[in-house]
Amino acid sequence: MNRCILIADDDPTVVSLVKLRLGLAQYDVLSTNDAVAVMAMVRAKTPDAVILDVQMPGGGGLSALAKIKSDPALNGLPVMMLTGERSAEIVMQAMGNGADDYMVKPFHPDVLAQRVSRLIERSAKAPATTWEI
Repeated sequence: MNRCILIADDDPTVVSLVKLRLGLAQYDVLSTNDAVAVMAMVRAKTPDAVILDVQMPGGGGLSALAKIKSDPALNGLPVMMLTGERSAEIVMQAMGNGADDYMVKPFHPDVLAQRVSRLIERSAKAPATTWEI
């Protein structure tokens, strides 16, 4: 069974490139161009990782990131920001909201595939949080 990645980006060229490269790496890739749709898709499709652009309709990727990471059922889901935003303020906001990785456009497709793979590997190795009383 292939791993599933959700990409949310309003640039169809970026979405096509990500789908092509991650498809070659045996990932199933879902996409949306709207941040509002991210939560519904995450809940319906349970992807192994999410890739978000900062600037897109529906509140942007930072809003979607905050919603994912504030949901106890989803906060372990690895999220990578893939964006043209280079400012330290935006990077710090994304990382502060729980982004697991941050990659700036333009990007090399092979580097993206490798970083997505490592993101999923790290997530799979992370111990489950359990509480005993």
